[in-house]
Amino acid sequence: MTAPAAPAPPTSSVIRPALGLLAGLGITALVVGPGIIVATLAMLRGIDANTFRPSTANLAVYLVITAVGAFAGGLTTARITAGRSFYTVSLLALILFVSAMVPVLRGADPAAPRPQWFLIAQAVVVLAAALLGGRLERRRQGPTRSRGT
Repeated sequence: MTAPAAPAPPTSSVIRPALGLLAGLGITALVVGPGIIVATLAMLRGIDANTFRPSTANLAVYLVITAVGAFAGGLTTARITAGRSFYTVSLLALILFVSAMVPVLRGADPAAPRPQWFLIAQAVVVLAAALLGGRLERRRQGPTRSRGT
């Protein structure tokens, strides 16, 4: 049986949330970027890259990879900002959501190989996954008194 973890030493009220947010964004990018590249290369077997149009199953794989990355980012942010408010995790989810909504708000690109429903689903998935990752990490940490971000 191990002794309970000692509380984290106090830090500046801005440094820990900022580092948590940057770490969450970085983890998300490190999971989603290579994951999408590897999945696309696996889907391209024998197909010309210029004419490749992902199927619905391929798009579902992309959504799962994106969800895993956003979940890991939310979990990381919540872990780094332990004992503080949920605001930083919410900010991470909002940043990921807004960045995913940019193609939707710009309008349909006829040359894009992705349908409109996928772009909207991707935005919803990153929002939900980041919040879920943060929420599960906070639940795992147990009840702690939240301080301001």
